[in-house]
Amino acid sequence: MRKHAAPSSPTLQSVMPSLPPTPDRVSEESKPLVNRGMTIAAFDGSFAPLVRPTVRRKTPWYKDRDYFLAGWLSPAIWKAAVVEAIATSCLSYVSLLAVSTLVSYNTPRIGGYIGIFNTVLLTIFIYATSPASGGHINPMITFSAILAGICPLPRGVLYICGQLLGASLAGGILTGVWGEEKAAIIHGGGCFFTPSVTSAGQVFLNEVAASFAILYLSYGVGLDPRQAVLFGPRLGPLLVGASLGLVSFASSGIADGYGGAQANPARCFAAAIARKDMSYQWIWWFGPAVAGVLLAVFYNTIPPHHTDDQQQKERQHESNV
Repeated sequence: MRKHAAPSSPTLQSVMPSLPPTPDRVSEESKPLVNRGMTIAAFDGSFAPLVRPTVRRKTPWYKDRDYFLAGWLSPAIWKAAVVEAIATSCLSYVSLLAVSTLVSYNTPRIGGYIGIFNTVLLTIFIYATSPASGGHINPMITFSAILAGICPLPRGVLYICGQLLGASLAGGILTGVWGEEKAAIIHGGGCFFTPSVTSAGQVFLNEVAASFAILYLSYGVGLDPRQAVLFGPRLGPLLVGASLGLVSFASSGIADGYGGAQANPARCFAAAIARKDMSYQWIWWFGPAVAGVLLAVFYNTIPPHHTDDQQQKERQHESNV
């Protein structure tokens, strides 16, 4: 009787249902799933932790030539950018449409509803998108990831371009759905404020602070490589969604005529296209951009692996002594 050779590695279907989430298993599953016959967006800035590279780069990203040049012509990255475009279009459409629906109900608890809605919305979209693109769906996330050294420049630039194209499509569809008159009355569903009540400087300051809080939480619960080992690899998207819901609820009551922190330039671009008014767009872009720069400085100064580096330096010092 001829014996069949045993498979060299377990399949994803055979491992997932039967084995508990131990650190050893997480380490094994952290290998890119491309090697198992699956095409997955595997890079350090992905919200799907099991597909992130497990080997740290020895060369800092800002000294790595490939970080800036490799991947511009990669079909996989271009396809991932198309996924980002579609996901951003769908998210912007549903999000802005929901705001207009809540406003039409004249509910006094709109802040709480927005917080809950944002939590569910972003969580579902990250779960749906992260295998194919990493699940950014937001230029703020992509821009900060580029500066933090976890999203190579070609991928990041193509993602942002895709996100803007998707947002433009969503804004045009919303104009058709609402009509120009209603779109102007409801301010495109988001990203607006009343200058007579709140100054542009106040709104900008809140955008910077709230965006930084969202980025800090998103990196901590979604992109920190230690989270998959400590809490399991599947909670990240839910916790990122909860972070957005928490901050959006907390900032929703700052002033009348201002819905609180937006923290998504693509979504605000869609709202501006829907209402055909680009006024104060600089707030919704530069606020998250400043927050992204601050977060990147923090991430590069104190990276998740800083304790490992310190321990390695101590061991080298002891061996030299």
